[in-house]
Amino acid sequence: MFERAMIGLHVSLAATLAMLALAAIALGANLELLATRNGNGAWWFIGIWLVLSTAIASIPRVMIMWLTGLRACAIALGIVTVAGIWQHSPLAIEMAIALSVLVMIMLFVSHQLHARPSKPMRHAIIVSPIIKQRVDWARRLSWWVLVLCMAEAFRLGQIGSGDVAKGIGNVGMLLSFFVMLPFLSVSTWFPRLAGMGWLLSATLLAAMAFHSSNLSSAVGSVLTASCAVMLLRAKAADADKSELPQ
Repeated sequence: MFERAMIGLHVSLAATLAMLALAAIALGANLELLATRNGNGAWWFIGIWLVLSTAIASIPRVMIMWLTGLRACAIALGIVTVAGIWQHSPLAIEMAIALSVLVMIMLFVSHQLHARPSKPMRHAIIVSPIIKQRVDWARRLSWWVLVLCMAEAFRLGQIGSGDVAKGIGNVGMLLSFFVMLPFLSVSTWFPRLAGMGWLLSATLLAAMAFHSSNLSSAVGSVLTASCAVMLLRAKAADADKSELPQ
């Protein structure tokens, strides 16, 4: 369940940013997302992000979740490209070229995922309902640690006492979402790569704890390092598990 929620958050991020960019282009000064005072852009972003994430996470098949997220992001970026040129926004042509490249990459990846042939079943195996599947504790505990790190980083970044604590929270959110989450997402197939990414995260958290004497960073570094060791020792999946229930 946590893996499904994290995938929903991951694939809906760019689409949310594109939707807010489109709203800012269309409404102009009436929607000041980055205003220093009375700016509600962050809360608009969080609300739309959670709605899109919930909608994508409710899709039963994981592969369809990725395809939906990629295509939705490509459509949103395409609309933003056209809107920017239509409104004669600053650097509209340059941004249109960059966004067009991103759209083509996302559509190409989506096509490759959709066209990937499924592996044929060589033998029909009847599994008794009494037999339980082996629990993958390395990845399951890592997802729990990731959720805890995200929640604590968000708490420090929003209601932390002092600029140092808020800075640590903001760095922690970036680290957990853009480093720990992507590496853990591919841990089923590349556990050693995921373990090295989490070791890097644990090192950065330990460095922040050393320079700021922050207890949350210290605990986070220990938990992250422990999960990194488990991921390094985990085995890669022999079969494609992307269509199994999460």
